[in-house]
This record gives sequence, C-alpha cells and structure tokens, in this order.
Amino acid sequence: MRSAVPKVLHPLGGRPLILHVVDSVSTVADGRPIAVISPGQPEVRALLDGAADCVEQRQPLGTGDALRSVPEALRTKGPTLVVSADVPLLRTETLQRLTSTHAASEVACTLLSVVPDDPTGLGRIVRDDRGQVERIVEEGDLPPEMVAPVECNVGVYVFDGDALWPALDRITPDNAQREYYLTEIIELLGGPVQALVVTDPTEALGINDRRQLATAEAALRQRVLDVLMLSGVTLEDPATTFVDSTVQVGQDSVLRPMTTLRGSTTVGSASVVGPGAELENVRAGDHVTIGASHLEDCVLGDDVRIGSFNRVRPNTVLGSGVQLGTHAEVKNSTVGAGTRIGHFSCVLDSDVGKDVNVGAGTVTCNFDGEAKHRTTIGDGVFIGSNSTLVAPVRIGERAYIGAGSVIDMDVPPGALAVGRAKQRNIEGWVARRRSVRT
Repeated sequence: MRSAVPKVLHPLGGRPLILHVVDSVSTVADGRPIAVISPGQPEVRALLDGAADCVEQRQPLGTGDALRSVPEALRTKGPTLVVSADVPLLRTETLQRLTSTHAASEVACTLLSVVPDDPTGLGRIVRDDRGQVERIVEEGDLPPEMVAPVECNVGVYVFDGDALWPALDRITPDNAQREYYLTEIIELLGGPVQALVVTDPTEALGINDRRQLATAEAALRQRVLDVLMLSGVTLEDPATTFVDSTVQVGQDSVLRPMTTLRGSTTVGSASVVGPGAELENVRAGDHVTIGASHLEDCVLGDDVRIGSFNRVRPNTVLGSGVQLGTHAEVKNSTVGAGTRIGHFSCVLDSDVGKDVNVGAGTVTCNFDGEAKHRTTIGDGVFIGSNSTLVAPVRIGERAYIGAGSVIDMDVPPGALAVGRAKQRNIEGWVARRRSVRT
C-alpha cells in the first residue's frame, strides 16, 4: 500500500476494510471471530476491541504461520472458517452457502474459488480426475512447463478442525517466498477437499495495493447504489453519485448528480439532495431539500430547506421547517422550527428559537480572542440585515434588531434595539473633495 497506515485500516465504503470482513464472518460463525494481527499494529487491535479476539503473529512468516499462531485454547475441533482480512467484498450469503455446503459433505475442507478475468497474483487450483481439489499452487511456484489453471483460490476456507490443526505442523517454507503457505495444507489434510465457485468475481477481490482498493471501492459503490435504487431511491446520475455502505436513504428520495453521502448519514423519505451536495454523518428527516452545500455531524428535522453554498458544521441541530438561503454558515448551534437564516449569515455557538428571521449578513460573534461564548435568541425575533451580535448576549422573544446594528447588550422581550451611529449628511462634500484633487 506504500502507507504508514496498516492495509486493513484503509477505508472502503467509509469503513476500514477489515470491518467488512469481521461483519460478514460474525453473521455466520458462533461466537466472536479470532483476528491474527501483527504486534507492530496496535491500532488494528484497538479497532477490533470488542469485535474480535486478537492473536499476535510474532513474525510475518506467511498465512500458514498466522493460523499456527492461534493458541490451543482457541482451536475448535469443529468446522473452522478461515477468511483473509484483505478480501472485504464477500457477501454474507456466500459464506452461508460455503458453511452449509461443508456441513452437508464429508470432506476435510471446503474452499471458495473463482474464475477471474485477470488471475495475476492468485494461487491456482489443481483438481484431480474426480473433480476434487488436489492442491493449490501459488503463482510464483508454477512450473514453467505447466499450463496454468484458470480457477483461482479466493483465500476463504472451512476446515474440519480435527484435520486442520495437526496438518499445520507439517507445512514447510519450501517455496519461492520462503513462507509457510496455508495453501500447502490442502495436500496434508488427509481427506477430500472440495471447491465452491463464486459466481460474482468481485467477491474475490483481494486488496494488495491502492489500484485494487480503488477497484473494490467501485464494486462496492455499485452494490450500494443498486440497493438504493431497488429500494425506491432515484439516482439521476449513478456514475457521479458516491454513497458509503453505511448510509441509509428513504423511499422516494432523489440524489442528484455529483452528490456524496458519507459515514453514518441517514436521509428520510421524499427528500432531494444535490446536485453537488456533500453530507457526512448527517441525520436528516423527511421532505428535506439540500442544494450544493457541505454538511457534517449535524441533525436536520423534517421539511428543512438548505440552498446552495451553505456550510452546516458539527453539533448543529436544525428544527423542522428551517430555511438556509445561500452562503450561510451554522456551527454548534440549535435552530428552532420555522426559523429563516438569510444569505451570507454566520450563526456560531448560538441557541436560536422558533420562527426567527435572521437577516442577510448577520453574524453572531462567538470569540473574544481567548474564549468562545454563546448567543441566545428567543422565539419570533426579527434580526435586520447586516447585524452583529456580540456574545455573550441574549435577545428576548419577539424583539426587533434594527438593520446594521452592533448588539453587545441583552435585549428585553418585545423591544427594538438599534446599535448604530446616527447618520450624518455633509452637504457639498463631494464637490469640495474633487476641487482639492484638481
């Protein structure tokens, strides 16, 4: 991966790729899975805390040695499912089919195989005259005179535990990589081995570099978009729509071109998002409209209307029916139902009531150079355009703020506050100025 980040922590569909594998395995296996990890990657252990039992492989001596790292106390005698952590697109249904096929057969191992368009880098499956798997040959160990089989190993197995663990002690590093291959165990199990062919080659995609990561991302994205469209969501241009696998969108909603939904974002029914919208960890209600704006870590009630080029920052809650014009910003604030925030306004660290009019160009000044303070605005307040509210300050219910005012004192309910210098007209000033220039 050419990265300081461990391979299995690289994001895929908005989540570290290893979590895709852990989730798939957890749905078909009894108890928590066992993850064999490197001692030099504590961040992997931290990520898997509570999701898997971690076992350390002291040295990177190969996949067979990784499995040998599992201590005696964790070695089951029954069926043992082994999955590579860098094969993240396996469907739960495929693993269920694999485990049920193994349970119905008297074999030492059932593995997944695939016939890919490009077999480069994959181990090849060699079958005997009866169609059973005879051995797996890694690409680097293929004899020059051998016609390479087209069927390839996916790296996913169900072993009979009684046959697996003794055979592990018999594998050797007698190969091109001088590693202990798990694939070598196929010839050492002492029983028949069968292969179950994966019908969708994308499930067998392994991640070893960023090109393969991008290929997997595209495949997963297409799956996610297909699920959305089949569930009743309209995508005007799927080719330019990016949705993480963790996102949920309600029926009859429309995602317009160049829209990106990330993280734990949920969008309710009959909503329209985009074009050009970017949402990350947003919880939006029903009948919401969002233009080309950026939203993160915020909550939107029903019927919220957000125009273009707005920014809604973390810890913001917009009540039902709130409207944002254009080029506005809201951060760490609660905004009551029915409030309208005009264009070029900036509402920071504020508690805004219901049915408030925030005129264009209004700013709540939250920072005094040392600490941040909150602004409180009551229900039904009218704030004239180009007003500046200097926190900490409270504006009482149904108060009026004159346009262009600087407000640095509390305003009682129902009062009119005007905080601007008295206008002064100087007659003849322009002519005198021009005469001085000439």
